[in-house]
Amino acid sequence: MMYQSLEKFSLRKINYVKTRTTILKTTVNLLKQEEFADITVDEICQKAQISRGTFFNYFPTKEHIFHYYLRIFTIRIALRMKEWPEGISFHEQVAKIYEWFKQDKQYVKFLNNYINFVLNVGEEANEMKLIDAEFVYFFNSITEDEYAYYNELTLGKLFEDMCEKAKDKEEIILSDNSKELSSILIGTLAGSYLSDVVNSEKSHLDIFEKIWYK
Repeated sequence: MMYQSLEKFSLRKINYVKTRTTILKTTVNLLKQEEFADITVDEICQKAQISRGTFFNYFPTKEHIFHYYLRIFTIRIALRMKEWPEGISFHEQVAKIYEWFKQDKQYVKFLNNYINFVLNVGEEANEMKLIDAEFVYFFNSITEDEYAYYNELTLGKLFEDMCEKAKDKEEIILSDNSKELSSILIGTLAGSYLSDVVNSEKSHLDIFEKIWYK
């Protein structure tokens, strides 16, 4: 029943979605006991009951599972941001995004991989795109003419737009270009989370956020 939304697609596409999501869900379940770096492809294949050949037909490397998850996560964040009420402040936006990050346990588990990905590859290089059946399965509110846009979207681009608008409204004091501001925001969120892990008795976002304000 969980794939009922895919009834209009060919069996090939339905099986494609089933296999990719099975591999992702298997990895997420393994993350409950292990770090991503310690999980092996053989372990994923065993738990997902697929062959190594099947795995590599869908993901060139184990790291591409994270790239796939990041694509889905980014679109989910973008759709949530579209629901923000008019006039919501930059401070409120950052707080909401931080809560979304913390609520999504899979993202937290993938945090180290995200930092490495940004530093060594760059989000723009994410080659894991969703096919039409996956958009219907995960995001049936997105129309077909929007697929290309969301397949190129990155957290960096979302944050660039958010920071540029805040700068235009003089909500923040930093005058760097939007790309640099986006990097600072990513650092603020990551730094806040890591500090919260070290000292869970205190919320560190307000401390890191002081960089934006007078």
